[in-house]
Amino acid sequence: MKQSNGISNLNKIRDEMERRLNIMRYSKETIKAYMRIFGCVENYMKEYDETNYTRELGQRVLAKYALQPKQTPFPYKHARNVIRRMDDVLENKSFTPWSRQTKWECPSRFTGLLDKYLESLVRRGFRNSTIGSRKSYAGRFFSRLPETILSLEELSAADLYEVFTKYEWPIVGFTTARSILLFLYANNVIKTNLSICVPSPRRPSPLPSIYSGEDIRLLLLSVDRTTGFGKRDYAILILSTHMGLRCSDVVNLSFKNIDRGTKTINIIQVKTARPLTLVMNSEVEEAIDDYIQNGRPQSSSEKIFVRARAPFSPLSRNICYEIAHRYFNLAGIASRGRKRGTHALRASYATALVSKDIPYTVVQEALGHEDPESAKYYVRVDTRHLRMCALDVPKPTGSFAVMLEPEVRQSLSLNSLEGVLP
Repeated sequence: MKQSNGISNLNKIRDEMERRLNIMRYSKETIKAYMRIFGCVENYMKEYDETNYTRELGQRVLAKYALQPKQTPFPYKHARNVIRRMDDVLENKSFTPWSRQTKWECPSRFTGLLDKYLESLVRRGFRNSTIGSRKSYAGRFFSRLPETILSLEELSAADLYEVFTKYEWPIVGFTTARSILLFLYANNVIKTNLSICVPSPRRPSPLPSIYSGEDIRLLLLSVDRTTGFGKRDYAILILSTHMGLRCSDVVNLSFKNIDRGTKTINIIQVKTARPLTLVMNSEVEEAIDDYIQNGRPQSSSEKIFVRARAPFSPLSRNICYEIAHRYFNLAGIASRGRKRGTHALRASYATALVSKDIPYTVVQEALGHEDPESAKYYVRVDTRHLRMCALDVPKPTGSFAVMLEPEVRQSLSLNSLEGVLP
């Protein structure tokens, strides 16, 4: 059995893996769990007389691992993640996050047009996040076109009908498809403006989800601020409830954005790319300081909010929703059809400002909105002021007033019963 060469290859990967995990400040227990998977791989290599670890061998190990009884102490998901990182070490790559999202690759015959479309978006000043989203849905659109279409000059309304009825599409998918078809028509790639064939579903405009001041108080009280985990979550919730920051701006907040002298937060908003300066009250300042000094793990990241467990990398926007949702549950706050993320906390903050007669221009500046009319969105749930706008019911006149006379109403009631009563 040629196990020495195989074990030598595996040992190098094991040593490098352990070195990386230590740099990322993984716990000893987690590193031991990784090493147990290495043991499974080593046993497999010995059993099948393998002399070298490869990506393909790792997949065979996983296939066999999946057949183990469910009571195995090492879940398949953990083994899969370790194998994936072993492959990264083998190919001398950085650890890459695993994504569940399906990648929609644009067929090669359309990649040139896709690149030109994306270049047009850059010239028009679209943000990188928007271009990334358009690229993803453009790939989906092109990949779903019939394979018989070798050139877009052959594209017809019937083909588009098939594409949009056979698959499910979000509203942003329709928007991207319409934009692409307009681009193709403007550049004479297609002779007919097929963008009119793209469905235009009405985007629902629900009322903003808002919570009362008492709900917000209970939400914040439900956080255990004695732990580093809780200190972080409390600071995030405070920034959402007391300053109305978007979750993208919260997770992007860095130390350089905090001005201790003026007690302000100065950022470039992720969504609008516009500068925003907000003054911190004492509660916000204390929450941030408490987390930084007493709850934040040591991390080289310039972002303030990082993972509570290794690797101590910056948080993603999705984590903010999970944090808010968790404490809504802990506080026992009934949603009654309302959303329960940080956007609902931002909406509650905005509605509270509007209900206190704060001018729309001030609310607009506090929320960092580009459109001066955006603040009026929250007026729809300001019931106190809406009642002031209610009109008195006008007195009835004409034939309607006559019908309301007691004698007329009695006569109408008797006539309606004729032929019914014996």
